[in-house]
Amino acid sequence: MKRNSSSIVTIGMVVAALSVAALHGADTEQPPNIIFILADDMGYGDVGCFGATKIKTPNIDRLAAEGILFTDGHCGASTCTPTRYGLLTGRHNWRSWLKYSALSTSAPLLIEEDRPTVASFLKSEGYSTSIVGKWHLGYGSEEGFEDNRGDAPPNYWETRGKGPNWNGELNPGPLEVGFDYSYVIPVANSFPPYVIVEDHHVEGLRKDSPIGKMQSKNNGKMEGGKGARWQDEALVDMFARKLVSQLEGFAKENKPFFLYYAPHQPHHPWKPNPRFKGTSQAGKYGDVIQELDWSVGEILKTLDRLELSKNTLVIFSSDNGSSGRNFNGHIANGPLRGGKGDLTEGGHRVPFVARWPGKIKPGTRSKQLISQTDMMATFAAIIRKKLPPGAGPDSDNVLPALLGGKLPDPQRYVVMSSGGTGALSIRSGKWKLLMGQGDCGYREFVTKKPQPAPKPGAPPAQLYNLDEDIGETNNLYLKHPDTVKRLKLALEKIKAADH
Repeated sequence: MKRNSSSIVTIGMVVAALSVAALHGADTEQPPNIIFILADDMGYGDVGCFGATKIKTPNIDRLAAEGILFTDGHCGASTCTPTRYGLLTGRHNWRSWLKYSALSTSAPLLIEEDRPTVASFLKSEGYSTSIVGKWHLGYGSEEGFEDNRGDAPPNYWETRGKGPNWNGELNPGPLEVGFDYSYVIPVANSFPPYVIVEDHHVEGLRKDSPIGKMQSKNNGKMEGGKGARWQDEALVDMFARKLVSQLEGFAKENKPFFLYYAPHQPHHPWKPNPRFKGTSQAGKYGDVIQELDWSVGEILKTLDRLELSKNTLVIFSSDNGSSGRNFNGHIANGPLRGGKGDLTEGGHRVPFVARWPGKIKPGTRSKQLISQTDMMATFAAIIRKKLPPGAGPDSDNVLPALLGGKLPDPQRYVVMSSGGTGALSIRSGKWKLLMGQGDCGYREFVTKKPQPAPKPGAPPAQLYNLDEDIGETNNLYLKHPDTVKRLKLALEKIKAADH
């Protein structure tokens, strides 16, 4: 978003310029490879370097030890599809036709084909681009879909046409928004179709068993698809093999690459590969996180073997907080209030670590406020290229923070959205204004009233000082009217922007 203060803009430009100069040195240095790993439903407290003791994550912990750990890192929304949209486009999801929740099995591609994405931008600058893992941003197109969804809950939005052709060509999809190669599960691992889509077609599909009717819901039934169906327990190895082969192919190309790895863990159902069963002290939930950590280790080992580590930026984060709370004494979202779907911190404050040898000082910890929606502008700054017109309208360059420094505008506004209701919150420094009562999550969506129930006479919204109250227990809305007014005005201005 644009800044009104010329002094802030000037300082920001200077800081960014100094950061880029320190990064590149000689103009002949090759731009860095970029790997972004986005876990599915992993909470703030699910990783060892963020305090987990019953779950072991040595490879994610290695990234933090050899790089930087952000204690105030966020996804753009508290559910998967909106966050993934914001990460790839640098645009708030609520500016699209998906205001909250997640896409149904039959929904068309959410990202317009002509909208710049991280992948298409980097590809235009000479990068090879691949995605492995979970997509959940739709396939195909349908005229009028955005205006003809009815009033049904978002997860049950059904196509008014034929929907994606799972037995034929799946187009448009990841390849049409910037990826050279795609190897993905179409939706969450709990939603049909339970198949892998490689580029434009379902992998392993047999003509004698076409994909038939499907239920667009958790654990929904799917007819047909023999030869193409995967088992949850096998997915981690399927993805790991593909990640290794992609990295080996990149090494031969001798050009920069962008690899987006979107693992399915720890989204339910929690079905770990047999060699990971019982390896954690947090039940099957902890087992699939340790399984995920192993796959991160496979990436790091391959980078080392191919001598690619030095010039590769690796970022690890999650698309929203955990859907669970307590697993044998393991508290998935740590000290935060709420979880997946909620507008409270447990919904969108997530693990966020990055490693870039020679650029990020090992063992750095940062309190700077950053969001995944900022990645598009930040990657542009890293490679010293301007984004095309209209690209990343809600994305800020947070490169100074990524390198361990401070952002030029500590009071900048950062907006997050609820996956359960579409309500918005806005941050500025230590202050957070949450526009609603309760957690503004899935419980509110189901019961049609705030959960937990507000006390009699409670204000219509919530203001928290997160420096002093990370658990959001003391609502200061009535005590700081000037701060409330400032944040409300800023949010209204951001919402009104035509992006």
